[in-house]
Amino acid sequence: MELKNPLALYICAGVAAVFVIAAFVTFRIKRKYKGGKKAYLPEYLKNDSGFKARVVWNTILKYVLIVLIITNILLSGFLMARPYKTESKQLANYNRDIILCMDISTTCDHLNAELIDKLEDVVRELNGERFGIVIFNTTPVLLCPLTNDYNYIIEVLDKVKEGLKMRLDFTNGKILFSDKLYEMEAYISNGTLVGNDERGSSIIGDGLAAAALDFYDYEDKPDRTRVIIFSTDNDLLGEEIVTLPEAGELCKERDITVFGIGTEKMDPDQRQMMKDAVEVTGGTFYYGEDRDIVENIVDDIRRQIATLDDTQYEIIEYDTPELPFRLLLLSMSLMLLVAFILKV
Repeated sequence: MELKNPLALYICAGVAAVFVIAAFVTFRIKRKYKGGKKAYLPEYLKNDSGFKARVVWNTILKYVLIVLIITNILLSGFLMARPYKTESKQLANYNRDIILCMDISTTCDHLNAELIDKLEDVVRELNGERFGIVIFNTTPVLLCPLTNDYNYIIEVLDKVKEGLKMRLDFTNGKILFSDKLYEMEAYISNGTLVGNDERGSSIIGDGLAAAALDFYDYEDKPDRTRVIIFSTDNDLLGEEIVTLPEAGELCKERDITVFGIGTEKMDPDQRQMMKDAVEVTGGTFYYGEDRDIVENIVDDIRRQIATLDDTQYEIIEYDTPELPFRLLLLSMSLMLLVAFILKV
């Protein structure tokens, strides 16, 4: 425990010392009769045990009162000196941002559904980190901005997962078209097909670049750890503004680590391009849609993200007046009780 204003304690200690000296001198001085009425105390009364006991207790209580007064002075000085503690708090878990960036075209539905199912467990393990979601086809859409409201993130992921599975079931003939399917399809595609007639679809580089730009406080907080989990089949079917290699370079410039997950049926050239774009950021490229493979991929990404934490510490100061204040209240209460008994 440290003191912010130790001078106050020194001053009160000096006052207490003066009080002790004054009390000692007062008790040592024999007071002389200065007029008034004298009362005769019979000899038998002086020898009475009850009287002697009261005299002794009266003397003891006077000394107790002096001790309590000194204690009050010292505790008051201690409080005025403002006792405090310092604590070093680790900020690593609060210094990381993660964005899930998904190619929402139908060819990635199975991969995305399995990926979301496993990533929900990762979100539940977060502790202060911010998480965001970007989906893209022709146009990228920020479905969930960076937030640490994990309940909301899980709700969004659940709705996306439900929409993907319903679309897969419809494609495979397991369900018929319904209002619910229309609603869920709209949820995972609205805004992502803007400009589709002119530009085409599956514009991969634009999606990754948009996710990189959605770390909105990049310039204000450049020391944060930033991660993108990027899923796509890298099958470009449109006119891109930013190529995938260019998007990878943008992530590298902004110190964003990308973990890429591709589908099993990617062409070798598409796979190599995505691998190069991901690895230039310091991340890792994976591919596979099997449930067990995706689970292993997510576990690996979880471990790698954990190693990316830039451990930082913040020194926190907080006042600790509780104990001395309680002692002061107790001491004052006892002092008033003793004074009442002595009828001071």
